[in-house]
Amino acid sequence: MGVLPCDWPAVLDEFIQAFPNFFELADLLRDHFALSALGDQRVAWPPVLLVGSAGIGKTEAARWLAEKLSLPFRVLDMASAQSGSPLAGSESFWSNSEPGMLFELLAYQPKANPIMLLDELDKVDQQKPYDPMAPLYTLLESRSARSFMDLSIRDFTIDASHVNWIATANCADNIPAPLLSRMAVLHVQAPTPDQVARIAQAIYVRMRAEACWGETFASKLDDAVLDQLRGLPPRQLSQALRRALGRAARDERDHITIQDLPPAMGPAVRGIGFIAT
Repeated sequence: MGVLPCDWPAVLDEFIQAFPNFFELADLLRDHFALSALGDQRVAWPPVLLVGSAGIGKTEAARWLAEKLSLPFRVLDMASAQSGSPLAGSESFWSNSEPGMLFELLAYQPKANPIMLLDELDKVDQQKPYDPMAPLYTLLESRSARSFMDLSIRDFTIDASHVNWIATANCADNIPAPLLSRMAVLHVQAPTPDQVARIAQAIYVRMRAEACWGETFASKLDDAVLDQLRGLPPRQLSQALRRALGRAARDERDHITIQDLPPAMGPAVRGIGFIAT
């Protein structure tokens, strides 16, 4: 079982610095981690649904938590799921039957409490003959998840009750009420320009720390560069910064300048036309 790091309050403080618009999620985690710290120390939280517009960092925030908490992490694209088989396996009588992602995650990874991200839960086509959401009614309830059975391997059950679930959606209206009742629904706002600047700085620091060439570059971004990045959605920040670092490297500089940012990432040019008031 993955356990809490000794400095978990500092980890959550760092999370807020990196993702300031996810303060509700950080607050929820702080409550559950405080309880866990009194007991067996395992990393655990109830199923969470993050609702917010596209590109504001929902998937990146979940990935960050998995890395910092040293937990296995998988993403299931619910928008493209045709049935529940990607999650819970396919029936053994099919010639191409195979286990689902959850079984493989629990069977072959060292931790029993991984993070499973259900991406774009609201995009599931509920008119399909085989409902892709069907396994979740069992898996999101701790009591029933203790005896999870993959459809391709019916000889035994596994305990999936320790999985940490995070789902994402742009809107909760299309998600069935019984499923919503199984999750803590948190609404994530798009970051303000000042928050985007903080996110950009955090991404840059992390990018620099993780890369073998990181120490070649300055420890922080210049204010002028941050100003240029304020209008970008978080999803585009990593791409913009990596391109800019590449251009700085080509010019043998140890810092990024405004000119290094890809043209498409610069401030929007206002076209000629009429503005309705």
